[in-house]
Amino acid sequence: MKRKQAIQTLVSGLLASSALTAQASAKEEAFQKEFSQAWKRSREYTLTIFNQMPEEHLNFKPMPEMFSFRMQFVHGMIYTTAQLANRVGVKDPYETAQGWNQRSKAEVAAELNRFYDWVQQTVSALKPEQLSKMQEFVGEAITGRQLCYALENHIIHHRGQSIVYLRLKGITPEGYFGW
Repeated sequence: MKRKQAIQTLVSGLLASSALTAQASAKEEAFQKEFSQAWKRSREYTLTIFNQMPEEHLNFKPMPEMFSFRMQFVHGMIYTTAQLANRVGVKDPYETAQGWNQRSKAEVAAELNRFYDWVQQTVSALKPEQLSKMQEFVGEAITGRQLCYALENHIIHHRGQSIVYLRLKGITPEGYFGW
C-alpha cells in the first residue's frame, strides 16, 4: 500500500511539475509574441523620428553637455546591447564600435536597423528560464522579461528627447504610432 501511495504521489508531482512547465512556457511564448510586436513598432517609430532630422543637423544639441541628436540614438543602441549581451552571455555587437560622429545619416539609419534586428534575434532566442530569471537592474530585482521592457523604456526616453530636438529645429515630428 505504501508503495502504491508513493508511486501515486510521484506521478502526481510529475504531472503538476509538467503542468507548471507548460504554463511557464506558454507565458514566455506570449511574452515573445508581445515583445516582438512592440519591438517592431519601436523600430518603425524610432526610424521615423531619426529620419526627420536633416543630415546637417544630426550633431545638433541644445546645450553643450547634452547628447547630440545623433548620439541620442547611438546611446540607445550601445546601452541596450551592452545590458542585454552581458546579462544573457552573448557578444555585444557594439562593444568596440567607434566613429559615430563621422557616420552619415544613411549609415546610422542602417545601424539602427541592424540594432533592432540584433535585439529581436537575441530576445527571440532566450529560453524560458532566462526570461523568468531574477536579476538586479538599477537597484531592483526584475525578470528577464522586465529587463527587455526596461531597455525599451530607455530607448523611448531618448527618442522622446529627440522629438524635442526636432521641434527646436522647427520640424513638426510625425505623430505617435501607438502599439
